[in-house]
Amino acid sequence: MWTFLKKDLLLFWRDRKEVATVLLLPLVLVVILSLVMPGMFGDDNEEEYDLDLGLVIEDDQEQGLDRFAEHLQEASEFQDGEIEELLIGVNAMPPVEGLVEYLNNPDLAELVTVESMMKEEAQEEVEQGNLDAALIIPEDYTFHLLADMYLNEPKEQSLSFQADGQTMEIEILSNVIQSYLDHMNLQYAIAGAGGSVEVSSDDLPQGQIEDVEGQQSFSMEQYFTIAMGALFVLFMAATVATRTGVEKREHTFNRIALTNSPPLHYLFGKTMGTFILSWLQIMFIFVGSHLLLDVFSDQGVTFWIGLILMATVYTLAIAALASIMTSIMLRLKKQETGDGIFMLILMVFGVIGGNFVPIYLLPGWLQQIGEMTPNGLVLATLIEWIQYEDLSILFMPMTILVLMVIVSLIIGIKLYPKRGDIS
Repeated sequence: MWTFLKKDLLLFWRDRKEVATVLLLPLVLVVILSLVMPGMFGDDNEEEYDLDLGLVIEDDQEQGLDRFAEHLQEASEFQDGEIEELLIGVNAMPPVEGLVEYLNNPDLAELVTVESMMKEEAQEEVEQGNLDAALIIPEDYTFHLLADMYLNEPKEQSLSFQADGQTMEIEILSNVIQSYLDHMNLQYAIAGAGGSVEVSSDDLPQGQIEDVEGQQSFSMEQYFTIAMGALFVLFMAATVATRTGVEKREHTFNRIALTNSPPLHYLFGKTMGTFILSWLQIMFIFVGSHLLLDVFSDQGVTFWIGLILMATVYTLAIAALASIMTSIMLRLKKQETGDGIFMLILMVFGVIGGNFVPIYLLPGWLQQIGEMTPNGLVLATLIEWIQYEDLSILFMPMTILVLMVIVSLIIGIKLYPKRGDIS
């Protein structure tokens, strides 16, 4: 095995063009991305949180409350005492009034500027880009909302949130409004169960940005450093598989088989070679980015220990993945077929794992799927490690990666062709 390992390392070292590409290209990309996309995660971009919302109120709240009270009197499932208590709870926090009060809360005003206007004007302002979004409260919203919640009379009469495209600002606005609606639903549920609802502005969910104790922010330079490191290590597995295809085409593998070397020594040599090259590559990216951009300037020894541990287990997982690709490549008749399949899989991994596109831009369900890939898991874990630097954060991801190593090695050995099975 050591002979095959030495062979692969020497062949890699002799290809100086590939060595330069593997080492320098990730660093170049980190520097370029850090320069052209400044402030993506930092606190220095105040405009990111300067949001404009047009508020359109077509509903007559008082009329809706009166209509709901009359409707309750006609409902047979409520007694007079229950109706009175329910109306007290509803009037303590009318839906529209509560929402307007929440959006104009002084703390939230630092985040969102709300302007009341007509529907046509709001839609036009959104289309022209003068507003980030428009929130439209439709006619009879109060009545239909209360009738749905308390009398189980659902009707399609919901708030209309209109925006031109999907951006970070839109996501923030959507979360702000949703937080209030969740709070309001909870309060109405308490009132419906006979509880007391006394709402003041202090009780409403606040829209200000707070720092969680023990949490540190991470910068875009740190994100791109980790993302590029994970991505190019992932490509290393495909590179090793491609070299296997070349050796097969040039009959190098057949000549090795004629020496009566134990068959799995070739596979383990490829696996160990991938691990060593991947580990050196990712550490070069981390250290090089730090020297060039001072990426991890505020981190101590504990952080670097955790970073190296996670990088080591990750490169082991990629090496095990390379064993599967090596075995498959030896079984395929055409090298181009394997190259195409492997590259397609790795490109998909890179996209959903957050290496090509910042992971927060992906839908929530796709982010969860992305964290099931080795590169997505290591990216999410190291971002959390930067923020909290708690060793418990690393335990579960490292366990998952170790399981991936074991399963991948078993699959690679099972797929490895026996003597005479090479296509």
